[in-house]
Amino acid sequence: MSANDVHAALLRPAILHILRAAGYHSARPSVVDAVTDIAARYMFLLADRTAYHAQSNHTDAAPVLSDIRMAMTDAGLLIPSMTGAEEAWKEVLRKPLSEYPERNGLRAKEQRRRDMEDTADVREFLDWVTGPTNREIMRISGLDAAGSTKALEAAAQGSVTREDYLTALKKKHSKTGEESRYQGTVLGIPAEDRPIKVEGGPPESIQDWIVQTQTRAAKLDAVKNGNGYVAESTEKIHEIEEQEMPDSAMTDIPAQVDGPAQADAPAQQDVAMQN
Repeated sequence: MSANDVHAALLRPAILHILRAAGYHSARPSVVDAVTDIAARYMFLLADRTAYHAQSNHTDAAPVLSDIRMAMTDAGLLIPSMTGAEEAWKEVLRKPLSEYPERNGLRAKEQRRRDMEDTADVREFLDWVTGPTNREIMRISGLDAAGSTKALEAAAQGSVTREDYLTALKKKHSKTGEESRYQGTVLGIPAEDRPIKVEGGPPESIQDWIVQTQTRAAKLDAVKNGNGYVAESTEKIHEIEEQEMPDSAMTDIPAQVDGPAQADAPAQQDVAMQN
């Protein structure tokens, strides 16, 4: 199974919860696959635009809040009330904030009003996230603590544990714990880095093999640059290769024929007998 198949399989139950919350209790598998693919492409678009703005604004791979907001605007998730040109002209034409008097809190009120205008799209998005639509999605997916009577009793006792479907499924099928079974996979915590031992040769690690390869390349370059005779350089290169070749590899080399004279010897004997 490829990485795309794994991610699609993990996203599919979440899409089913969203469709069920929207009132669709049945759908064709092709429809579910299409909606899942659209959601995956949209999330990839958000991630790609966030990385682009992070690299363009501050040349750092770690995005900040402004990068995420610009990416959401590019993807159509946040719709500003004015374009960039309109905002620039409005900033030039409106009365500067420093000209507002500080008495009776007039300057502070104007500052709050401008902040409300600048963050209107963000507040609308937050209202949609915390609205009834997403609350229904959380209830169906089991993340809403107030979705049932047992959840209300647990919330009153302070023992509410919100688990998504994937966490509950992993706990159901894991007898030894998540860290031991799913460690090093896409479903668990990252695996600890361990040295890799190279078998079948003198180097015992990747670092030793890199050092040996670099040393061998340096020796070959020195031989080629320090000797002008091609034949002698070739002999020295073969000597270096034979010295660095392990004994086990030397035993696997088949015996070579000394020259074409030995190969033609039986044919010459046959010709002599015929004569």
